[in-house]
Amino acid sequence: MRISSVVRKWSAGVALLALLASGVGIAAVMIFGSGGASNQASRATTPRTTLAPRLPASNQASRATTPRTTLAPRLPKVPTPFEFTVNVVVTDRQCAPESPTCTYKYTIEPKYIGLHPLPQTPVTVFYEVIGGNTPQKGEFTVHNDQARILKDVVLEGSPASQLKANVLQVAG
Repeated sequence: MRISSVVRKWSAGVALLALLASGVGIAAVMIFGSGGASNQASRATTPRTTLAPRLPASNQASRATTPRTTLAPRLPKVPTPFEFTVNVVVTDRQCAPESPTCTYKYTIEPKYIGLHPLPQTPVTVFYEVIGGNTPQKGEFTVHNDQARILKDVVLEGSPASQLKANVLQVAG
């Protein structure tokens, strides 16, 4: 059974039209249909310790007309070790020629990634820097969203050491 060339041309045209329409539809959904994504983007850029996200001006008008249940504010509590990340920044490296070890100076950059506010009382975070010859323990204190840290801490390691910090415990 042979299909005529006219039917083949019409079938190809319909297929191309369907392909074009689906591409336009997907683009329209990505551009106009992602109203919730702007809300998520504004939440992602606000600090984690704020209680209520800021809404864009376009959403404030709809917020005034739409009744919404209010969530109870999150209460401050002592965070867990998983709610802190500690980045290690090497500020200096001294390697003697043909020596198997180098002397590193580093500073930590702590970051709170928890979802609830920090307590009003000071919180002490205990961490361990690994990657040197021996693990080195340290701690910093957080009070009123400010961390008190030591800078240019000395550690010995191999010339190819990659320093990394693990949070061990949080006490408050």
